[in-house]
Amino acid sequence: MPLVHYSVSMEEAHAHLFNVTCHINEPCPGEQIISLPAWIPGSYLIRDFAKNIIRIKVFCADVEIPIEKIDKDSWSIPITGKPITVFYQVYARDRSVRTAYLDQFRGFINGTSLFLRVHGLEPNPHSVSISKPTWLTAQKKWSVSTAMMPNRIDRLGFGQYVNESYDTLIDHPFEIGEFIKSSFLVKGIHHNVVITGNPHANIQRICQDLKLIVETQVKFWGDMPVDRYTFLVNAVSDGYGGLEHSHSTALICSKTDLPVDADASINDGYLKFLGLCSHEYFHLWNVKRIKPEAFSPYDLSKENYTELLWAFEGITSYYDDLMLYKAGLIDEKRYLSLLAKTITIVKKTNGRSKQTLAESSFYAWTKFYKQDESATNSIVSYYSKGSLAALCLDLHLRKKTDGKTSLDTVMRTLWNTYGKKNKGVPENGVEHIAELVSGLDLHDFFHRIIRSTKELPIKPLLNSVGVQLTFTTPSGPSDSGDAADTPLDKNRQAIKHDLGFSHSNTSDGLRIKQVFDDGAAQRAGIAPGDIIMAVNRQKPSTNNIQQIIDLERKKSAIPIHIFRDDVLHTLQFPLVPAPKNIAYLYLEPSKMLPLRSWLNRQTKSR
Repeated sequence: MPLVHYSVSMEEAHAHLFNVTCHINEPCPGEQIISLPAWIPGSYLIRDFAKNIIRIKVFCADVEIPIEKIDKDSWSIPITGKPITVFYQVYARDRSVRTAYLDQFRGFINGTSLFLRVHGLEPNPHSVSISKPTWLTAQKKWSVSTAMMPNRIDRLGFGQYVNESYDTLIDHPFEIGEFIKSSFLVKGIHHNVVITGNPHANIQRICQDLKLIVETQVKFWGDMPVDRYTFLVNAVSDGYGGLEHSHSTALICSKTDLPVDADASINDGYLKFLGLCSHEYFHLWNVKRIKPEAFSPYDLSKENYTELLWAFEGITSYYDDLMLYKAGLIDEKRYLSLLAKTITIVKKTNGRSKQTLAESSFYAWTKFYKQDESATNSIVSYYSKGSLAALCLDLHLRKKTDGKTSLDTVMRTLWNTYGKKNKGVPENGVEHIAELVSGLDLHDFFHRIIRSTKELPIKPLLNSVGVQLTFTTPSGPSDSGDAADTPLDKNRQAIKHDLGFSHSNTSDGLRIKQVFDDGAAQRAGIAPGDIIMAVNRQKPSTNNIQQIIDLERKKSAIPIHIFRDDVLHTLQFPLVPAPKNIAYLYLEPSKMLPLRSWLNRQTKSR
């Protein structure tokens, strides 16, 4: 038996408790330290998983021995020289992809939430047994799905799994419960697709489309880094997100995002799901194997700082939608529509003028993952702006080298130089490789896109491949940008005045969620949490607030009545022209060749 073995019981699922027994066969002499990680790779926030351990005891030869808490994540056990057993309970009721969940209908395990680290034994083999709950009835068809290597399991997946080390143990999530499952092959490698929460999903069609994405990415990189892979999909009423792992990904999507029929069209919800899958699969190379030096190895007890998240998440975000085009799942116009929406998101983020991409990456732990109502005014996303920085880098390299070098070349060189050799990328590594493969001096270019708050040179770079970028006022609250067949009509209907806030309907009135820098709401003195009772003596709602303000044409400001801390106040709301922050992209028909040279479709459209 491995030096460390875990037994997982779900007998108390009704109380959301995993009962875990950790058998340590050869404890460290004198004192054995055990701990639980404070965070999980791919989600850069200290989560203090140990707080969910509600009971812990240690036994040696069936006799309980003392255990001492030494910090928020760690315990010390005095050692007698004999094997010891640690029994503990973990409360699991987080529905996200980051931790663990258990009730009488479903179980989900991330190892960082459940498996104690036995200090000194991490490089040794670890095994885990998942036992079938005795309370399961014949009507509950529970199974286990994971990319972890099985040792002795039954046909439903219950039994023992093995790992070469603690690091591999915590990098293989488990989905446990009732789900539908199918698979496809790429390069002889099995890719399993497991869907929980939507038994009516057309899993065959999903596998067909995912196979195109996987084939396209494998062709892009030139080889396959794994011998197996699993997509673990949890379909919920409303949700979105994913987390990458070495041989799998855990995903959350809305039930309605998954197709249920054989209709070949791809609606926006399904496209969003495919983009998420594309993003997480690209991480097989970029993050899981090509990773910052600061993550090599991970220190899961504290923050690991790097300025490179823009490259690992931003570049991945650039390629996720691009791979959908290369795979033939969408056409040029739909790809440009997705790009326009990303440009709009960044344009509407006032924090882009205050925080650089390098800073966004470095302060992810305290800013990006701890956002409040002022976040849009103070930070910028290394995902969205990082993807636009990657776009600029790609088009800049293509333009300056007459198409001989691109970001594709940079990524494959990073893979061969660092990823394949299991070496961490130094903080200047991406820039160094880009200069090496292109022969260009890129110091000033990188300074502008990564270490300054200057606007990205998106417009001239898109123009170099025949795409015109125009910013315009929104046509309505749902206008998030698009790709157009013709140049934007200057006479298009658009809103007239700026609101300067986001909001939601409540029974009490219109509640302010965010107030944007230098907008009409901020100038009026409106604050997050205010409840608007009347605008220009009319009752506002989400549906009519814009119309009420736009209909006023005689005054420069109108009265607005708000409750703040249950006290009624009257403010003057200035009539400010609506900002031009909605991106529209127009492809000149005569310039399709440079566009297609950039996009470089690898397969025919399906």
